[in-house]
Parts: sequence; C-alpha cells; structure tokens
Amino acid sequence: MERLYMFFTKKSAAARVAAASFAVATTLGLAACGGGGDDGASANVGGSPEEIAQLAKEEGEVRLIAYPKTWANYEGHFNEFTSKYDVKVAVDSPDASSAEELQAVQNLKGQDSQPDVLDIGYSFTNPAIDQGLVEPFKPSTFDEIPDDFKDPEGKWVSAYYGVIEFGVNTKKVDDVPKTFKDLLDPKYKGQIALSGDPRQGASSIAGVFAASLANGGSLDDIEPGVAFFEELSKSGNLVSISDPAAALTTGEAAIVLDWNYNWVGATEQLEKDGVDLERVVPEDGVFGNFYAQPISVNPKRPNAARLWVEWLNSDEGAEQYALGGAIPSRFTKLAEEGKLSDEAMEKLPDPAVLEKVQVPSVEQGDKANEVIATEWAKRVRN
Repeated sequence: MERLYMFFTKKSAAARVAAASFAVATTLGLAACGGGGDDGASANVGGSPEEIAQLAKEEGEVRLIAYPKTWANYEGHFNEFTSKYDVKVAVDSPDASSAEELQAVQNLKGQDSQPDVLDIGYSFTNPAIDQGLVEPFKPSTFDEIPDDFKDPEGKWVSAYYGVIEFGVNTKKVDDVPKTFKDLLDPKYKGQIALSGDPRQGASSIAGVFAASLANGGSLDDIEPGVAFFEELSKSGNLVSISDPAAALTTGEAAIVLDWNYNWVGATEQLEKDGVDLERVVPEDGVFGNFYAQPISVNPKRPNAARLWVEWLNSDEGAEQYALGGAIPSRFTKLAEEGKLSDEAMEKLPDPAVLEKVQVPSVEQGDKANEVIATEWAKRVRN
C-alpha cells in the first residue's frame, strides 16, 4: 500500500531532508542517468522547440525529482513524452517535498544526478529564485499562461493546478456534505479530516484557505479558516490522519479534504478496497492552487529540461494533466477551442465551478502560512 499512497504525501513541507536520499529512488523502469558532460551554463541550447527537441534526443534523458507516477497523471506524461521525443525520463526521490527538492539542487549542483526540472509548491517559488536555484525559460505557450501561473521573467511556470474537494466514503456517510457549513453538523462527529497538518503540507493549507473563503475570509485573510477548524475540532468532528486514501479505506475518516486530482488518481484503488467515493467541490469555498515546474540552475541536460517544460505546457501535456484530474493552467483557452478530449473533460471539475475558483498569489500564500504557523497549534487540537 505504500506505493499506492505515495502521491498523497509528495508535497508535504515537513522537513524530511535527513531521511531523504537524493540518489535514484526510481527510474520508472527507464534508463539510469548517463555520464557527465559540459556544465549547463556552457552547453549548446536550442533556439527553437524543434532544435531543443533534437538536442534533447542527443542528451538522452531528462532527470526529474518529486514526480510520482500517480500524481496528476505523470505516468501518462512520461510515456507520451518518451514516445514522441525518444527522450527517457528518470525520476529521483518521487515523494520528495518541495523543501527537499531545493535542497537537492543545492547539494547536487554540477553533478550528473542534479535534477533538471522540479515540481514545487507555489510558496517555494520565491525561495528558489532568491537562492539562485532556478534559471529562466519561457515555453512557446508562455503568453497563453495566465499571469498568476508564471514568473514574468520565466523563472518558473505552472502547467497545472488543483481544486479542493471533499472525498467522501458514501458507505460511511448517508448525507454527503456540500458545503463547509454542512461539516459542522454533529452527525459528522469523528469523520472529517484534512489531508495532513497545514503547518506542513500545501493541500492541508488549501483546505484551511477554502474554509476561510466559506466563512467570510479572503485570499488576504485566512484567519476565518483557522477559526472554522478550531470549531470543528472542539465539536469532535475533526480527526487527524496520516494519509487521505488510507483513512477512507480503514475508516479512520469518512470525509477528507484534498486536491481533486489526488482523488482522481486514487479512485480505482479505492474502489478495489471497497470504498464508494463521491467527490464534492464545496459550494461555499471554491479554492485552487498550483505547483510550479522550474528548470534548475545550470542543468546537466539543458535541452531535455527545456523540452520537458515545453511538453508540460503544450496541448498534449495539458491533455495528460486533465486525464489525471489536474487542471491545465491554459484550461480556458483549451476548452474554448475544444482541444481537450471528452474523456479528459470528464475528469475535471465542472467548468462553471472553475470559473469561481480563487487562487492566491505567492505573497498571499506566504501571509497565510505565517498565520497558520502562529495560530494553528494554539487553537486546533488535531
């Protein structure tokens, strides 16, 4: 079961650096990293997508970190990318946190095992820039990516985002909640959980943000969300869990808040485990957030790194994200032009819901993190 539930802990901000090994954790059955080469700063980098693709093929592979196969359908990405470009994908430490990703770049600079491209939570984009750990690249679709999902200089772009949903086991819950207000009902005592500790994980912070929006707060004010979970905790409705899908399977919880694409990725296995999953975007708190895919500074495979980012932000990359429930950053344009398949559209929240989604800026996220860091432990017992 460890492999199945890996993706739910991928983006925890907990400091596991001491325990993490940045040697190869998995290569998805693909070839391991090749020998050394010229430093990325002096490497020959293509000037067009076509040139980049050709040079990437010569480099042979792209090396990633923190890309679990079941997160946002990355397995589909790997397969289609390699099939199209004949460039292999190697993934180190697929379950690494964003903090560990930055540490890996620091520790492995100049080495062949340095990751070429990251996948980090939005709150880690400024630290990555400030520490000089990333370098700019603008994919060919850069102008189509909304401003909230990119650095203006191209030091990072975000190819996808998620929306907070209630994942409900209807075998345990007869009356499925539709709003945060519903969660306060005593009939849900001992049944509700965040995906983890909001002091440590992006998806848990997102749950608090969504609750804030539902209770008079805003992207600038997460305090009402903390107050909501304080009330939920005092009532006994809120419980602690270590893993969302496992909690539904074991009965540890029956209603868990997490990203919509995580539930998409877990659905098949949950069905096998006897869980009847119903997914609900809370009507009163439609909140979303993104992860960014920056290129690490002076990567050993600069063209493969750029090709990977180009792929993620392409129409084909968007299709793979959507098939995994992750919402492409370019969704509005793609949907208007009918470029996503019916199968992919069915995996995403209703477009009417996506029109309501609120996404914080990096600065708003940093402010929210400060509030949670000082208030959560004092007020929420879970």
